[in-house]
Amino acid sequence: MSSHKKKRNKKLLNPSPLFPLSTANLSLPHDLLLNCIGRLSRLYYPTLSLVCKSYRSLIASPELYKTRSLLNRTESCLYVCLQLSPDSNPRWFTLSRRPNRTLARNKKLSDYLLVPVTSPHVTSVRSSSVAVGSDIYEIGGLINGVPSSSVSVLDCRSNSWHQAPNMQVGRSFPSANVIDGKILVKGGLELKDVNSSKWVEVFDPNTQNWTTVSFTCGSREWQSDDDNGMARHSSSFCLIDDVSYCFDNRKLKWFDDKVGYWRFATGLEGVPKCLLGFNTSCHVHLADYGGKMVVLWDRHDRSSNCQGRTIWCAVIALERCSSEEISGTVEWSEAVLKVPNSFEFVHVLAATV
Repeated sequence: MSSHKKKRNKKLLNPSPLFPLSTANLSLPHDLLLNCIGRLSRLYYPTLSLVCKSYRSLIASPELYKTRSLLNRTESCLYVCLQLSPDSNPRWFTLSRRPNRTLARNKKLSDYLLVPVTSPHVTSVRSSSVAVGSDIYEIGGLINGVPSSSVSVLDCRSNSWHQAPNMQVGRSFPSANVIDGKILVKGGLELKDVNSSKWVEVFDPNTQNWTTVSFTCGSREWQSDDDNGMARHSSSFCLIDDVSYCFDNRKLKWFDDKVGYWRFATGLEGVPKCLLGFNTSCHVHLADYGGKMVVLWDRHDRSSNCQGRTIWCAVIALERCSSEEISGTVEWSEAVLKVPNSFEFVHVLAATV
């Protein structure tokens, strides 16, 4: 038998676990198939959905995510919205595992990449976003230069969009936070509405109703956006388990009410230089990633002859060592997407799926 045939037969005997040779596995009992796929990491689902239409339908089904919940397999999934020149409409991406990580010349590719969310949607300029469970809410923004009251929802189980009830007033880039499972939105009003009683609205996903609340309430979450001297709209700021984090002068800092002042995180020595090699021309974004921190930034892509940049992603596990010390450990750091020279991060957040 020729060496070529031997190699071919070896491949047939060892198929990829995510890409069966045929769709024969779909003849398995439905409950067993749900149980098997439900145990896989959600990072593999974009790749698995390419196998066949039946797999794609199964992965988008509510039944699968009910099974994942019963199996205690829910996990955080990263979603990123990018404005890529010359396209005027921002595009959404989600983090996925790469299906084939080895190049023909045995050069290892990165394990992760950002793949497009293909469901059609138009993202408003200067909208805000929050995640509640498996849903990402895109709130307000500008439509033809006018603040919008529109609220769009990305169901991260099926990666499909639908509309939620409109807010009572249009808002442009409002402050949006999730408190006890409800979405609190404030500000972003036109000048004529600045003194409106609708300055603060709360949305209940269970009842699908918006209600106005008094801004004079003493709740800390409703105070100024410039908490602890760091604007929450800053891309290099995030809040994880009631602790504020930011990158300052290429170092990770944190703040909470127990300590009362900013401190530098420890344990990050020896991380890849690219993680802390930010410069003034880089875009840097931090986000809560299920209790861990995800950091996204861009670098010049040397392989594109100055025609593009590469987005890098790092995941940092955080540990509270004492009341005055938080340590960070970089779990992985890789290039995940090539983009044009002219681009912007619009939204970066994680949903639980």
